[in-house]
Order: sequence, then structure tokens, then C-alpha cells
Amino acid sequence: MRTSILLPLVKVTVLEDRALIERSGEVTLPQGATRLLVDGLPAVAVDRSLQAKLTGGMVTQASLRRSMRAVLPEALREQHTELARRGFEHEQALEQAQAEVRRLEVKRNLMQAARAEVLRAIAERTGAGEADPARWKEQLDTLRKEQTATDDALRQARRHEARLQRQHQQETRDILSRTERPEPTLDVRAELDVSHAAGGPATLTLTYLVPCAAWRPAYRAALRSTPEAATVTLECEAVVWQNTGEAWKDVTLAFSTARPTLGATPPRLQDDWLSLRDKTVREKQVVDVSIREEALQTTGEAGTTKAADALPGMDDGGEPVTLTATHKATVPSDGEAHRVALFAFTSPASSELVACPEQSPLVHRVARFDNTGPAVLLAGPVDLVREKGYVGRAQLKFSGRGERVKLGFGSEDSLRVSRQVDAGEEVARITGRRTRTQRVKLFVSNMGAKPADLAVEERMPVSEVEAVEVALLKDATKPAPTKVSEEGIVRFQLNLPPRSRQTVAFGFTVSSAAKVSGL
Repeated sequence: MRTSILLPLVKVTVLEDRALIERSGEVTLPQGATRLLVDGLPAVAVDRSLQAKLTGGMVTQASLRRSMRAVLPEALREQHTELARRGFEHEQALEQAQAEVRRLEVKRNLMQAARAEVLRAIAERTGAGEADPARWKEQLDTLRKEQTATDDALRQARRHEARLQRQHQQETRDILSRTERPEPTLDVRAELDVSHAAGGPATLTLTYLVPCAAWRPAYRAALRSTPEAATVTLECEAVVWQNTGEAWKDVTLAFSTARPTLGATPPRLQDDWLSLRDKTVREKQVVDVSIREEALQTTGEAGTTKAADALPGMDDGGEPVTLTATHKATVPSDGEAHRVALFAFTSPASSELVACPEQSPLVHRVARFDNTGPAVLLAGPVDLVREKGYVGRAQLKFSGRGERVKLGFGSEDSLRVSRQVDAGEEVARITGRRTRTQRVKLFVSNMGAKPADLAVEERMPVSEVEAVEVALLKDATKPAPTKVSEEGIVRFQLNLPPRSRQTVAFGFTVSSAAKVSGL
């Protein structure tokens, strides 16, 4: 026995480049084995991903079947619009021609009635002895000319109407022949062999994967500052694209960073031989070093740095994350971006003005706050908003729950920093020790009418070998830095009065032995 049913779509789990569709509904089954046909599946459904579950029964076999069916499709949007416009123009012209024919027929009837009235007046006036042949002749000539002209115009109008009627019928046949031509359509259905011991109602659940679907996280951060405190409200949304051929209407949406198709096979183990050798004469005499730029590989405030040529994707910190929408949503199959709200939270924040003169002469408003939301923050774009409105867009790095987050909320136009660098090098004649000195001068200006507290950050190298020493020049560094981190970040805390200018001096030395090369 075959039974054809339609299962409603209840849940969609969107992955990084595909989606897991779940359909579920109640079916009434007879006792014993039967075959169910589930219609209305998309053409892009992956055959090997089909799974079926039946409460109170058993599914012994599940597969997808595809068949071609000829249908009468609607015209394409552009073609339909053009044909409708042409049909409307023909109908308007035909209606005008028909109205002109009716007008001329009415005029001809009026002319005939007027001629009959003149002839009746001639008979009555002649019998009464009031004949006026000249005036009657003039009236009859005028009516004859008008009636002849009306008859000619009526014949032309009828010919024009008949021509438009034939043209309209031909155009209608042409439109039907072009828009009602059958074309093949692919129907996809799931064939399930199920068995139910007692028969009756049961819940059938069908899941399958589809391509042509993707999602990425997006955020909106609003900074609100008061004299007492500052807060950051962070809203998380999922931007969804799908062109699977089926509309997701009023479904529960879940968004996952799992990659189920990535290879999980461990690599084959091979022997790794270690050998010892004596150092060469050059290796005993020379220490090779180099200066390199290195990004800190941490999460949270420092962020995570990827290679420039990495494929675009989602950064979830290495652990799959699943986020669920707060309400049911509808996503049509149009390939356009649709936003779905996930969660939002408000966290106390610390706000300060920070300048990094080596990177930019601008001073930025930076806020730091804890991730007090219900889930981790995936890497994604964030729209920045302050009291006066939208200030720009930044990139939010991956942050775990409770982790510190750092965001910049635009620049302060009233503050500027100018930077000058002076570098020199000395070599000791006896020992050959090389000392390179770098002095930096920062000119900080406050052109506004209000005082400002500003943090200025500079950096100095960090040595990883004993043959190279890096030291801060305390005498050449004024004012004294408030903090020097292990990564070489030197921080100055300044208080700038209105319309004032301050100078910050900063210097360091890099000293290396004579056997060091590469600097």
C-alpha cells in the first residue's frame, strides 16, 4: 500500500555552507508494513543525508526519488511584463476605435432624424401656404454634406476597428503560444518503507542536508556614557542566505559552526629520527638573530590573527557552537541576505581615549567590557553606535563567555598626535659591541574646549636571546610611563587641558655583542 503525504518544515539548522532541514508531522498508519511517499522536497537535497524516524514504529528503508514532469510555467518576469504592456496597449487602442464607431453611429442617426424633421416641416409649411424653398434647399444641402462626411468617417472607423480586432486576436494567440509552452519540472520525493505493529497515529520526522545555504554572525554595539559610568549594549544577529528552492516559513532556526564533512582521520605516524652533530666554526662564532613582527595568538581583547590568504569562514575558537534564534523566522529562497536576531546583553564598560601614534595620528575612543551574554562571541563585523549615532564598522574577534572584549568607537577630532623618530647606532672599538638607540618624540594637542585624559601607547622590541639586550632610556623618557608590558608596550597617561599641547619623549637601546648578526 502506498500513501502520499506532505510533511511541514519545522526546523532548520544552518551550517557554514549548507543547512540541515527537519520536517515533522503526524501520520496515520495501518497495521503492518506500508510505503510512505513524502512529496515536496527540494531538488538539491543530498541523497545520502536522508534520515527518517517514526515514533512507535520502524523505518526499514529510506531513499530519494526524482522524476520529470511537464508543467505550464508562467512567463519570466521581464517577458510577462512586456507582454502585459503590449496587450494593455492593444486593448486601449481597440476600446478607442470602438468608442469612435459608436460616436459616429450616433451622429449618423442624428443626421437622419434632422433630415426627417426638415421634410416634415416642408410638408406642414407648404400646406399652410408658408413655403420657403430657398431656406429649405440650404438646410437639405447642409444635412446631405454632413451625412456624407459622417458615412465616410464611419466606414473608415469600422475598417480600423476590424483591423485592430484581428491584430489583437493574433497577438493573444502569440502570447499564449509563447507562455503556455510546457517545460519539464523536477519532482523530488522520499520513499519510506515503514512498519507499525498496532497501527494508528504516529509522528514521522525526516531530516536531510541541502547546499546553497550559509550564515555569518553580525553585531551592533552601542556605547552609552554618563559621568558616573559607561555601558555597552551588544546585539547579535545571524545573516542568512539561502537559495535551496524551498521557502523556510515560520520555522525554528538554529545556527551552527560545526563542519561535519571535514576529514577527521588522524595522520599516519612516521618515524622521526633525531641526530647530533658538532657545530660549525661559524655557528660557534656567530649568533644569527632577526627582527620580526608577531601578533599575539590569544582571544578576547587582543583578538586572533589569521593568514591573509585564508579562506573566508567563521572563527569559533576550535569548538563547535550552536546558537538558536529567539523567535520563529521566515527566510525566502531568493539568495538575498536576511537578518535573524539571536541575543543581546548590556555590560558595564570602561571607556578611555587611546592613541597609537605609530599606527595613526588619530585618537580613538576605546571601550572594554566583559562578555556577559548567553554564548560566546564569534568573529564577525560589528556596527558601532554612540550617543550621536552611527560612527563606523569594526571587526569583533572571538571572545569566550566572561572574557574581556575591546572595541574602538571612532576617533576624537579635537585630539591629534604627531610623531618624530630619531635613530642612531654606535660600535665599541675594543669589544665591537653594537648599540642602536631610537628616540621618539610625541606632540599631543588638545584643540577642544574641554579637558581630556589620554592614554598613549608606544612599543619597543623584546629580546629572546641573551646576546641581545633591550633597555628603556629612563632619562630620555619623560614623563615616566605608567606601565611597560612584557610584550614591549609602553603606556603613558596624560591629562590635557583645553587648547593645550604636550610633548612626550621616549627612547630605548638595543645592544648586541659583536658575534650577533642579522640586526
